[in-house]
Amino acid sequence: MNHDLVNLRRAIEALRAGVPNRDVVRQLPPEQKNIEEQFDALLHATEAGWAEDKQAPGLLLEGDFGTGKSHWLEYLRHLALEQHFVCSTIVLNKETPLHDLTKIYRAAVESAVAPGKTGPALEEIAHTYHTEQAPYYRELFEWVHQARGIDPRYAATLFLFERDPNEDLRQKILAEWTGYPMRVSDIRAALRDIGEPKSYIIGAPQRGQIAQRFEFLSRFFRSVGYAGWVLLFDETEMVAKYSIRQRGKAYAHLAQLLGACKNAMIPGLASAFTITKDYTGQVLYGRKNDLEMLPAKLKGTRDEEYQAAAEIGMKLIKSKGVELRPATRAQVEEIYQKVRTLYSAAYAWDAPELEEKREYSTSTGMRQHVRSWINTWDLRRLFGTDAELEYQTVQTSYEEDADLQVESADIDEEPCITL
Repeated sequence: MNHDLVNLRRAIEALRAGVPNRDVVRQLPPEQKNIEEQFDALLHATEAGWAEDKQAPGLLLEGDFGTGKSHWLEYLRHLALEQHFVCSTIVLNKETPLHDLTKIYRAAVESAVAPGKTGPALEEIAHTYHTEQAPYYRELFEWVHQARGIDPRYAATLFLFERDPNEDLRQKILAEWTGYPMRVSDIRAALRDIGEPKSYIIGAPQRGQIAQRFEFLSRFFRSVGYAGWVLLFDETEMVAKYSIRQRGKAYAHLAQLLGACKNAMIPGLASAFTITKDYTGQVLYGRKNDLEMLPAKLKGTRDEEYQAAAEIGMKLIKSKGVELRPATRAQVEEIYQKVRTLYSAAYAWDAPELEEKREYSTSTGMRQHVRSWINTWDLRRLFGTDAELEYQTVQTSYEEDADLQVESADIDEEPCITL
């Protein structure tokens, strides 16, 4: 099977599963010009922000189930890589809850990919990293050594990364930068081994400074010439399933990652989130009524420092979301013809015109249309028959889920969000 045919079938399988991949967006790029224009502006503002140490306001996409939120994120990933950004995609779930920024950071690093690289971005870049060839290495070096409040571990590990070629040590340093801290004794021993036992005062990682991790890695990517670091978050509606205090943290983290906390900006970082269209009505208002209830719940607790940023995050969800418009009848027909051509080429089989396609409705997501076409063609190609297909509308649940509320043992509190 040749490479082109593999790509075509991979695209069909992704469409059948409803999980878009790069092959899908190459064949079927989404069509909503204002979103592409806003994301392009975000990338340009992020790159320009290096000069003033500013973070550009991020993007929040809202739409119902099946309207193409994940498809858009995959397409934005494609655009970011094309414009020479390192890019990470994080699906919010039990393993990566937005209220636990340590887990979010680790997931962002582990999923990061770089233009022209095939493996994990940090490892790929580190493998060929040479300070004399990194155009902004001096800028990174000066930041870790001179910026106010920076944990000395960054300066020490960067110094060791530059000076000590020991591969085992480098792997420990990369683990440190991924969010799995080295032992203090290991860092001190490594510094002694290269004759620098007293150059850095090393202790345990500073609590409440995880934003520094994002900034350090963003600057590390910048040091070798990448334009910045893009984070793409899917299924933000999972926040509704957290406890109310965890939702407060999650809203605060959303505000910070979207660059809305003026004194906690992360230069070089650009973020985009997707969320369901009815989240505001169901969670910010509705029975949970977070806009009114949450600030009062946080007040007087150990999480009170999140309150102001949490309110910013909720206001962003309420008013700053860019709505994904439903496909028009003409767009559905155009996509149908593209999928039909794609299916025919993938299986060397002339996919017949479907006389009884799903009836057009603005409430029917493109995912439902596409899967019904592919399933019908599958039945005809494999069995020469049709079947009556039944579809159920997926209802998003906003009920709290105890399984999603478990705090990890190594959660890194982030109380220092200054507005």
